[in-house]
Amino acid sequence: MQITVVPASPKTGQAAIRVLLADASNPTVKGYYRNLAKVPAEFKSNPRFEAVQGDVEDAATLDFSGSDAVFNITPPLYEEKDIIAHARLVSENVKAAVKKADSVKRLVLLSSGGAQYDHGTGEIMTNHEAEVILKDAAPEVVLVRASYFMENWAMSLETLPAGFFFTTLTPLDQPLPMIAVQDIGATCAAELLATGTALPSNPLIFELHGPREYTSLDVQKAFEEVSGKTLEMRPVEKAGLDDFYAAVFPPTVAAQFAEMNRSFLEGGILHEDPQPTGERKYGRTELVEVVRQMLGA
Repeated sequence: MQITVVPASPKTGQAAIRVLLADASNPTVKGYYRNLAKVPAEFKSNPRFEAVQGDVEDAATLDFSGSDAVFNITPPLYEEKDIIAHARLVSENVKAAVKKADSVKRLVLLSSGGAQYDHGTGEIMTNHEAEVILKDAAPEVVLVRASYFMENWAMSLETLPAGFFFTTLTPLDQPLPMIAVQDIGATCAAELLATGTALPSNPLIFELHGPREYTSLDVQKAFEEVSGKTLEMRPVEKAGLDDFYAAVFPPTVAAQFAEMNRSFLEGGILHEDPQPTGERKYGRTELVEVVRQMLGA
C-alpha cells in the first residue's frame, strides 16, 4: 500500500507518518513538502519513505498517482490573507489531484470539531470549507474532527520561566475536549491503513477527543506537577480576546482566532452545539503526558 501525506510538515502529519512507518503491514509513504530541508532525518533514513517537493497552493506540483490513500491537512494561515479563500484553493487543488489519480481509494481529512458550521467559529471555518469540497473527493472519505490540541498550550512555555501563563479558556473550571497530536496521528493512520474496507457511512465523520475533558485548572495542575513550581494563571476574559490575539497575529488572523476562541466559551456556537457530529472516538494520552513532552521532563 502507498499512502500520501499532504502536507507532511505539520506535527499531525509527522505523527501519522511515524505510525505508518512502524506498522507491520509495511506501507510506503510519500510526504509532500514545500521545503525539502524540513524533512526529518528519521524519515529520510527510512527506505519506505519518499519526500516530494510540492505545494498545496500549486495544483501542478501535486501528483498522487500510485497512491492508495491520501491524508490531507488544511494548513493554518498566519498571514494577512483571506483564510477561507485559501482553504478553498488548497482543498480544490487536493481534490483535483485525487480525482486525477485513479489509484486513490480513500481520502482522510484532518478536520476540526465545529466544522459542521459555516459561521461563528472563526478559524475553524477553514475546516468547514475543506469538508464541503473534499467530502466526495474519493470513493471512501473519512473526516476526522479533532478537538482542541493539547499541544496548543505550548504557547505558555514562553512565560513559564517568569512563573505564570495565560489561559483563554474561561471560566477556569469550564471543561473542554482536548486531544494529543500523537493520538491524532495514530487515529488517522489507522483510518488510512483500513483503506478498501467498507465504511459505515460515506463520508465517515467522527469527533476525536482525548480520554477526558480538561479545564484551565487542570492545565495549571499539569504544569505545576511537571515543573515542580507554583505557577500563576492569568485568565484572558472573553471581552479581552481580540486584544490578546492582536498582540500575536496580523489583524485578520487575530479576529478569526478570537472568534474561534469565543465559539467554545459560554454562549458560543460550539458551547451550545445544537448540531453535534454524533459519533465520537477517544485518544489515550493524558494532558500531563503532553506537558512532560513539552517541558522535556
